[in-house]
Amino acid sequence: MEPSTPLLKYAAAQAFPPLVDQGEAKRRLAQVTHMIAKDPPPENDCARTLGAGRFATLYDDLGSTYSVLGQAGEAAEAFAKAVGCNPRAGYLHAELADELLRLGRFEEAKLTVQRRPPPEEGAFTTQSLLARAAFSEQQWPEAIEHLRQAVKEAPDDLQATYFQCLLWLSQKRAGTTAPVLVARDVAKPWPRPVLEFLQDRISEDALVKAVEAEHNERRRREILCEALFYAGEKYLAAHRTAEAHRYFEATVNLQVFYFIEDSLARAELSR
Repeated sequence: MEPSTPLLKYAAAQAFPPLVDQGEAKRRLAQVTHMIAKDPPPENDCARTLGAGRFATLYDDLGSTYSVLGQAGEAAEAFAKAVGCNPRAGYLHAELADELLRLGRFEEAKLTVQRRPPPEEGAFTTQSLLARAAFSEQQWPEAIEHLRQAVKEAPDDLQATYFQCLLWLSQKRAGTTAPVLVARDVAKPWPRPVLEFLQDRISEDALVKAVEAEHNERRRREILCEALFYAGEKYLAAHRTAEAHRYFEATVNLQVFYFIEDSLARAELSR
């Protein structure tokens, strides 16, 4: 079917180069794999082993490389081993939870977050991960609660605005006619147009123009991924499932694996 909306038409007309240097990533993967094989960590009780920190770093590197390649299953396995070697490192729990969310293993992701040591940097990462899990499972009261906390705890207005978008959508999906956001400044120039589009303050044509205004090709691809996802969610909130499906397909076709919008779109498509 020929795209019939501005965002889909724009996305269909783009020809972006690969985001990842596959050759370089695979070389790095081979290097890290060789280092682990040369001096393999113990299968059990890695945390009690001399050099546990070094093993955790190697597994973290391995997981990050798999993640860049879009291999979430392998990345999750590597991050789980990293956690086993250094269970006190909260960032490793967060990386593992992130990959579990990409795999649609939402309950495992929540358990991983709950086992995470109390963060020194605040509760934003914990709340944002729990919010994503609840959103993907369509647990709207839980999603709204965690999203409000994530917005409050966000370290800057940019990250806060993205979670305001999800907060708005969660309330819409829960049946609220007039969603209420957290009192925070809205980041501009982006993603302010996304939030304004969700609030019916600008048209989809205007949202396309905001994407087109980005001159950096990689960044334009990234914000197009975001725009497509949130537009799909807006259609879904309006019970226009067929249109939403097309937007989510266009989102994942951009293969911006490292953006939460990609994993959230995949969760919608799997449903």
